[in-house]
Amino acid sequence: MPSVSLRIRWTRLLAGGVASALATILVLAAIPTLFGTPRPMVRIYWRNISDPDRITAEQRFRLSEATRQDAKTWSYVPLDTSVNTLRAIVAHPSVEDTDGINRRTGAIADRPPLTPRRGGLLADPPPWMARAARLLAYILAGLSAILCLIGGVRSPLLGPGSKTRRWIHIQVHDPSSALRRLPAAKITGTRRAVTARRVEVIAVVSVFVATAAWRFLTFTGFTNDHYAHLALAQQMLLGDRPIRDFSDPGWPLTYLLTAAGWLVAGDAMATEWSITAAGFALGAAYTVAVANRLSGSLTIALLVTIFEVLIFPRSYSYPKMLVYGAGAWVMLGLARRPSRGRVALTALAIAIAFLFRHDHGLFIGAGAAVCLALTSRGDGWRVALRRVAAMTALTAVFLLPWTLFVALNGGLVQYFEAALDYSKGEAAATALTALPRIVFDSPGANAANAEAWLFWLFWSLPLVCGVVAWHRVREQRERWSGELATVAALVVVSALVNASFIRQALQVRLPDAIVPVALLAAWGLGACWGGRWRRRGYQWVVRSATIACIVVSGMAVSQVSRAPEQYDNSAVGRGLAGVRVRVAEVSAWLRGSHRQDNSSRYAVALLPFFTYLDRCTSRSDRLIVTGEFPDVLVLAGRRFAGDGVVFGAWYSSSTRQDRTLEQLRRDPALFALHMGDYTTFRERFSLIDRYLNLEYAPMAEIPVVEGGVIRILELRSRPTTGVDPTTGWPCFAPASTSPQSH
Repeated sequence: MPSVSLRIRWTRLLAGGVASALATILVLAAIPTLFGTPRPMVRIYWRNISDPDRITAEQRFRLSEATRQDAKTWSYVPLDTSVNTLRAIVAHPSVEDTDGINRRTGAIADRPPLTPRRGGLLADPPPWMARAARLLAYILAGLSAILCLIGGVRSPLLGPGSKTRRWIHIQVHDPSSALRRLPAAKITGTRRAVTARRVEVIAVVSVFVATAAWRFLTFTGFTNDHYAHLALAQQMLLGDRPIRDFSDPGWPLTYLLTAAGWLVAGDAMATEWSITAAGFALGAAYTVAVANRLSGSLTIALLVTIFEVLIFPRSYSYPKMLVYGAGAWVMLGLARRPSRGRVALTALAIAIAFLFRHDHGLFIGAGAAVCLALTSRGDGWRVALRRVAAMTALTAVFLLPWTLFVALNGGLVQYFEAALDYSKGEAAATALTALPRIVFDSPGANAANAEAWLFWLFWSLPLVCGVVAWHRVREQRERWSGELATVAALVVVSALVNASFIRQALQVRLPDAIVPVALLAAWGLGACWGGRWRRRGYQWVVRSATIACIVVSGMAVSQVSRAPEQYDNSAVGRGLAGVRVRVAEVSAWLRGSHRQDNSSRYAVALLPFFTYLDRCTSRSDRLIVTGEFPDVLVLAGRRFAGDGVVFGAWYSSSTRQDRTLEQLRRDPALFALHMGDYTTFRERFSLIDRYLNLEYAPMAEIPVVEGGVIRILELRSRPTTGVDPTTGWPCFAPASTSPQSH
């Protein structure tokens, strides 16, 4: 009788589970019928475009239901989702970024922003009704899973007294019995091989390889902004000297590294990709190593590193991943033992970060000073100040060669004036006009909420970790030597990085600030999950909150980084055969020149002009580009004229036009290319515009697909030597000059 009762009980449970599953299906099927379905949207981050030009572009691309998200971001419902139209939107010169478009396939993304539901049987139902129905479906699905699980556990196969239950009981409660059956030599060898140190090394190497492989499989070309430092590297290789002949925005090591790579390995795309991939991979490797030490858990370290990799910073952001990961590693060692050697190593790391980009060195230097001062507090504040002063002096010594070079090629005052002018221009063009808010029931809410969540998370973590660290200082509790000094340094660095990097177009800027935040998250998770608190109930409440934060943050990272689009680009979903095809595609692409990297439709339109330059001009000739198109200079293989890469929002100084004019008159460009928003150029650079109108004459106009014209002007005073038979344009080099390739 008991067996019959038991059988009835588990069969009823399974029947209830099946019934709940069917109810889930019915509710989910009824939602689109009753409430309608949402339509896909696209979000466009406009750059340097007037309202009339934006409206014209919206009409040309058939973008309906325009809704302003912030100063530069608009959301739309596209009426034309053809491949040609979506690719034209992505390639438009005034489009900085898009959300909802798969940039590789030219199709609507797998998970685009969505409109409210429309077209259902119920007329204008409140949005909460569809969400409530979906919540009911999820509850029924969860109930189905629970009933099926309980029924399965109570079934004859897994129920009490079954062979499977007895075997599981033995394995859980007496695992040593299984180990006893292994040879003693194998157990000893396993213990020797799998030490914590070796596991960490394996994890670091694996993360390095996996990050490089992921950047390879998801590579879709370099963005337009990436070509800014490539143009500076080319400028130097073609004979110009930094600072004396052109302004350095404050990234000397960034473009010197590219120049060195081109000298050693050639200027194929593979060279620059190798530098960027190595930077990202090293940054991820440093992150997992530091996070492991901060949290005491390799699982937590791998989790935060996965977030860093999947948030997918732009290719030009590789120094941010590298220097902040390496800087954290150096500060961790400094906090453990502030020896002279480690102080010198920290000073060297600060100097290298400064040369990659000056604010990197300032931020890491501030964090290192805090770290060294706090870790030396036990020896007295005089000792702490002396060590900080020694580290600062060593940093200055390491930077002495660069300082002398700047002093001999224009002067430090002029150099920093130009660098500050560049920084002010960039800050003015990209400053946040309003703090992001989490909103519901509005078009594009998912993407906007993801950005808002990450924005406030990035700012909250330094605050929370700082408060917890201060509380630990008061109670004199450290889990390991130098813990509080390291955390305080990371709090300082994270706050500075957030204030500097997180600007307009959050989808692009948030990934730049990921490293310090990820490391603080690792420390916080380790403090929460790594040991037993005196108040166990309070600890489990905090643990539950961290689980919720991890889940929501994962969803937000997926939105911001377009993770489904990355996955599609990688071809991982198409199996081993698809990955092999993808490897062959990317390998062939990287072996080619940068001219194959059609970074914009303007670059595509200029391909005949680039080949004309090879035939009819000298490699020493220069170009002027108006608009945000530094890629044009690299694809053309020509130097820029003036002090900055292009005459755009911040690459050239609008307040120092008199000096720029002196350079242009001393070494004029052969051609000037008016591209993009000419009105903005004329307003910002009125003196340069007047100079071009006086000294240059129209040579050609090149139409751009999907609208726009590139006006090419030639220098009036330059004598011609013939006519190019292919284009009919004048030649400015001897006929015997062989074509030059880039």
